[in-house]
Amino acid sequence: MRLYDQWVDLVNLRSEEYSADSRIPSIQIGTPVQDAYRRDLTINSLFYNINTNTIEDFTGRGISDLKQGVIRTPLPPLTTFLDDPLRILRAIRFTSRYMYKIEQELYTAASSDVAREALRTKISRERVGVELSGMLKGPRPDLALSLLHDLG
Repeated sequence: MRLYDQWVDLVNLRSEEYSADSRIPSIQIGTPVQDAYRRDLTINSLFYNINTNTIEDFTGRGISDLKQGVIRTPLPPLTTFLDDPLRILRAIRFTSRYMYKIEQELYTAASSDVAREALRTKISRERVGVELSGMLKGPRPDLALSLLHDLG
């Protein structure tokens, strides 16, 4: 909806549970902490509290990662990537868009055989294409392509 000339999305807080063979989760109403930890990256897990006019960082790392330019997952990266392997490509897209650094544990998980196999089997070519398009249209497509190559 538009609110004072700005687009605003309103959503419920939620928690998610994934099955081994699908990136589509079952969704339940959740707490702010559950919602923050289900996010793809810590920098995307920040909340703005309209009552107190403050940023809430339930992972304890989102604000510092934003300030330091670090791409990191709220949960262990391999857990995050096996739940939804598209998050590997999102991490690369955000890294190349903002010229941030990928945390080493995320890099290791993203380049693992099991994560690459999950990306190949759980994600449609169309969804991969959307992420690739976002990388190529960003400010540093060369960095995105280099990361894709380096991660295998």
